[in-house]
Amino acid sequence: MSIDIEDFNHWIDAWTFFFNKEKSLVELDPNAALVSSVDKEGKPNARVILVKTVSEEGFVFYTNYESQKGEELFANSKGHLTWYSRAQGVSIRVQGKVKKIDPKLSDEYFASRDRNAQISANISKQSKNVESREILDQEFQSFEKKFEGRDIPRPAHWGGVMIIPEKVEIWKSRDDYKTRLHDRIIFSYSENKWNKSRLYP
Repeated sequence: MSIDIEDFNHWIDAWTFFFNKEKSLVELDPNAALVSSVDKEGKPNARVILVKTVSEEGFVFYTNYESQKGEELFANSKGHLTWYSRAQGVSIRVQGKVKKIDPKLSDEYFASRDRNAQISANISKQSKNVESREILDQEFQSFEKKFEGRDIPRPAHWGGVMIIPEKVEIWKSRDDYKTRLHDRIIFSYSENKWNKSRLYP
């Protein structure tokens, strides 16, 4: 049975419905999404991230703040996230402001990560050049030995990023793509409330 996306009164309800269904349909990384930013020259960049938590406040993922991604997102404090489900024929696009989450929350999430991932977060100078794979492996092994038997601290340059939605568009395919008259509903935040409207496909 197909659902009418216009029945959703808030974008969080649409996200919850489609994401929960996606988890039952897709085994590997159902939370994968594309985060887009622009550099100083206005050139766009996009990369795949994993959305970790979603609330009415926003979408949270974790990254290196000093990476190209981090630098571009925080340069103008704006970002864009796209989540797509081929299985459901659904796309959710999020445009909004960007902020770092509370360091305590980043600490909690970092502590829950696999130890190897913790080491990688510490040694990776993300987006910077590295001379060889051997050097990267050596840095990993050196750090691993240094903290053998000890807790690994969260580096200050790594933590959570939240995209705070200002616009959320829900796209849903119809008619098995026969007419191409797909459904598009957009939620826009203004004057302290969310407004819903339908768009031409």
